Amino acid sequence: MQQVGLFDTYEKSQSDLMKRFAAGKLQEDALVTVVANTLIVDKLVPVERMTFFVSGVTESLRIRYDGSKDVSIHRHALGQLCQKATMPMNFTSSLLTPPRAEEKLPRLHLLANNLRELFSMQEFKDRSGAPARFLHRVVGDELRGFLSSRFNRHLASQPLLKAFRDACTEMGARPIEATSSPVRSSLKCLLPNVFEAFPGEHVGIGVEFANSDFGAGKLSICQTIWRAKTATSAVLDETISRVHLGSVITDSDLEISEETMHKEVTAQSSAIRDAVQAQLSEKTVERVLFALRHAHEEKIPWTKVRSRLQGVLTKSEMVWLQTAVDKGDDIIDLPPISYTPENERVPNLYFISSALGHIASKSEDADKKMLLQSEAGKFLADAMAKESTA
Repeated sequence: MQQVGLFDTYEKSQSDLMKRFAAGKLQEDALVTVVANTLIVDKLVPVERMTFFVSGVTESLRIRYDGSKDVSIHRHALGQLCQKATMPMNFTSSLLTPPRAEEKLPRLHLLANNLRELFSMQEFKDRSGAPARFLHRVVGDELRGFLSSRFNRHLASQPLLKAFRDACTEMGARPIEATSSPVRSSLKCLLPNVFEAFPGEHVGIGVEFANSDFGAGKLSICQTIWRAKTATSAVLDETISRVHLGSVITDSDLEISEETMHKEVTAQSSAIRDAVQAQLSEKTVERVLFALRHAHEEKIPWTKVRSRLQGVLTKSEMVWLQTAVDKGDDIIDLPPISYTPENERVPNLYFISSALGHIASKSEDADKKMLLQSEAGKFLADAMAKESTA
């Protein structure tokens, strides 16, 4: 694979990549520790054996089991509870963010009462027609996942993350970025050399592992792109995409046997190894570089960009992105923008992807960061899809 361009530009990009590897190793080590220390306690709970209440001490919504044990509720699990109870999450959010401090407790009591009523009024059945029980995944004192009894717990992050790291090491790929939140984690590894996507634009190419043990995303192994000039990432092109659905869990299944776990991990580890090898192959790298060149050349109207990102970006982020389109050269080192025959600025797919990667890099919310990197990848995937059908 040919790496061309001005020598000093290439050398700087390669040097920046080496520096990122040093930081990436520290992030990888931290992620491994977080995943290893996340000890999940599973409960299969009938609806009638859980109740919602408000703690006057912590001023928070909590859930109690069997009249004794109670836990706090992570925002992600609360969203799952509201979805099952058919209570709009935007209404729930309004109760959680009162305009005045003195309204906090009354609104929390209203939220607890609404959830109690909605769960008591509905009849939940499993696939056999029996009364449904839900899988509660608790970490410490916090409910992080409220899931159906078909959630596949064998796709656990700790052993599969190890399989991914081992596969990357075999291919010479090194960690560049690790991200984790209480409900989701990801690790990106890149090949040790930068490549020239088009004149003057150097990128790193690699793979990302992403998974959630709490239903906040599926297990996936994806292509990832790292832009040298801004040290930002985009995620695209899934090779493995496995939703956490399995057979119905019973009480006896809560203690996973070593044999069952070993079989599942072995099968998934093999699939992960194959996926990493495919994503880092010379043929795939050439395909990605071709798609990036195409993305740089393909214009996309701002109105279409705005429509696609509605609900993804905040109002201030959308304003920043529009400003970048209008005069991005004065903001950050974005890639070249395109022009209409009338010499008007118009974004291209690569420009928008890079701008989204920049917004993601500024986010302190790990879940939002992963979402934005995925959205950045979707614009590149448009070009990749066209390239594959050409």
